Amino acid sequence: MGSTTTRAATRHDLNDDALGKWLEEANVIPNLELPVISTKIGYGQSNPTYFVDDASGQRFILRKKPSGTIISPVAHQVDREYRVLKALNAVSGFPVPKAYGLCMDTDVIGTAFYVMEFIKGRIMKDYVELSELSPQDRYKAWFSLIETLGWLHSLDPDKLGLQGYGKKTDFYRRQCQTFPRIEAQQAVVKDIKTGEPLGRAHERYDEVIDYVRGHLPRDRYAIIHGDFKFDNVILHPTEPRVIAILDWELSTIGHPLVDLVFTTSPFWHLNANAAASDNATAIAYHSAESRREYGLPDLNELLDKYTSIVGYDVRKDGNGLDMEVAKIFNFVRGATISHGIQARTVTGQASSDESHLYFKNTRRSVEAAVKLIEEVESGRKGGSGAKARL
Repeated sequence: MGSTTTRAATRHDLNDDALGKWLEEANVIPNLELPVISTKIGYGQSNPTYFVDDASGQRFILRKKPSGTIISPVAHQVDREYRVLKALNAVSGFPVPKAYGLCMDTDVIGTAFYVMEFIKGRIMKDYVELSELSPQDRYKAWFSLIETLGWLHSLDPDKLGLQGYGKKTDFYRRQCQTFPRIEAQQAVVKDIKTGEPLGRAHERYDEVIDYVRGHLPRDRYAIIHGDFKFDNVILHPTEPRVIAILDWELSTIGHPLVDLVFTTSPFWHLNANAAASDNATAIAYHSAESRREYGLPDLNELLDKYTSIVGYDVRKDGNGLDMEVAKIFNFVRGATISHGIQARTVTGQASSDESHLYFKNTRRSVEAAVKLIEEVESGRKGGSGAKARL
């Protein structure tokens, strides 16, 4: 392989000579052979990610903080990603890449970065349909995913040296303070073409937040991933099992329901909100009538497996209301994130190619939350309780 200087420069190039020198001096990669060559993986990730290959053909992964001005002081903290990976490396057999080294010196490649193991396998980009898998393998893959999540949530963060990685109490209460503040900041962002402010995510946004605030789930805590789904894990090259969890940027100590309802949302979100969804194929696959034929388990089967691992049944918390409130919050969380993409789009900071989807999804998510609130309250008034809708 040639050196960095033999390649045409692009805006995604790293200083491979400086990177190689740091790796050699830090001595974090076994049997490293210089020079190294980096290659950007995709475009638009929050924390840019690269393949790094050495002269012997050995490959590893580099994740870095993005260049330029960072809007949020709590975003892009690659040192947090590295910390949780190193902690989980200590758990025998737990499926995460080995974390090799962290560099906080911005003089090396321009921003802080860390280097981790490259794991060969499959990433399912169509994480709802899983079209690459056979029906039998879809069934097994879903159980592997939920078993891995249960394993993560059953780990004691203190025993892994993750004290202070997040707060153990009042998770949803704090989220009900943070997300409205973010939404309000986004609402006043002005369109660079018209000068008009973006506006609220939805006129009933505050109503949804108030409902969650008034029906907070009971406190539980775990190491949570924050974006746990098939396209953020690696499956074995030929077997339907998880061999690595990726993208720990949103990880913290928090309420395990955040991960659980998000991960299982294809089983309840698309069906509950079928009329509003654009993905008719995914709805059909996840309908109760089609699941078995397509190779999908029933949600209760997955939750039974999760319960057997973590030692408690979230479906019973608050007589079922806690899980419903977590779903409602999942909608408003998604709406706020989508609203943020709208804000970056109107200010010219993000591609507008698919911006219309985010404008639609923002409103649709809040409306789905309102609909679910109405269903939950109707059930409670009808005397059927707030049994989790599965």
